[in-house]
Amino acid sequence: MFANILVTIDFSDASVRALRWTARSFPEAKLTLFHVLQEVEASADVRQSLSGKVDPEETAELDAKDNIEVLAHGISPDADVIIRDGRPIKELEQAAQDSNTDLVVLAAHEQRIWPWDRYDAKAEETCDRVDLPILIFRPTERTGELTILTPLDLRDGSEPVGKMAGEIASQLNARLVVLHVLPKTFQGFLRAASSAYQTEETLRKAESSAREEALARIPAECREHLDVQVRVARGQPVRQILATVESENVDLIVMGKTHLRKRTERALMGHVTGKALRNAPCSVLTVPI
Repeated sequence: MFANILVTIDFSDASVRALRWTARSFPEAKLTLFHVLQEVEASADVRQSLSGKVDPEETAELDAKDNIEVLAHGISPDADVIIRDGRPIKELEQAAQDSNTDLVVLAAHEQRIWPWDRYDAKAEETCDRVDLPILIFRPTERTGELTILTPLDLRDGSEPVGKMAGEIASQLNARLVVLHVLPKTFQGFLRAASSAYQTEETLRKAESSAREEALARIPAECREHLDVQVRVARGQPVRQILATVESENVDLIVMGKTHLRKRTERALMGHVTGKALRNAPCSVLTVPI
């Protein structure tokens, strides 16, 4: 389903696991391994002794390329390698454009400073700024059938999320759980405008309608052979998403992100997506909508 996938490599165990999973999950895709060089630090004596003989930055690039090629040899020997020196996100955007990338894979790195910072801040910033599907890979210890969760808010324009979730579930032969959350504001409005009985009856009708609409967002050709289950919950969206991840043993979340070019016009992918990205204990794929 993806023709060209760009996998970022920083030589950590997490990025190697992400590469192995990507190569195994999408064997038909063309992989490009991407690395950004760290700034080369050398003492004045070393720089003077190497002056006119060896460029430390050129040496670092050659070393990185050699190491990546060795890494790729047993995983994806046909992968291309792109090595850049500069601002990581800007260089990643350019590399994705050069390689016609339709999916970027980043490994999640746990933050050690604050217990609630599950994901690398750089990964979150990448999801926010790069107008492509971004997979933040975080392996789970579960075995057996994969489970994919796609939270849908059923707004116009969110159809690509359901389509992506259905296609990936088909590709990975996974169980698909579709979640829609009725927000508290909707429930509060009903309680203020009608009796308790009428409110509950209206909520039941809204849940039934949401189930049908959410299921319709999954392509029919995917529904024919997938195990698709629809859940409608009430309450705070992020809390319900994380509760569903735990109760359904979810391995991957597929959810939408709003991408606007001007920073003054956007709010970091949206409140719900940003919080889910930071707190989910599994992989998260953000899809531009």
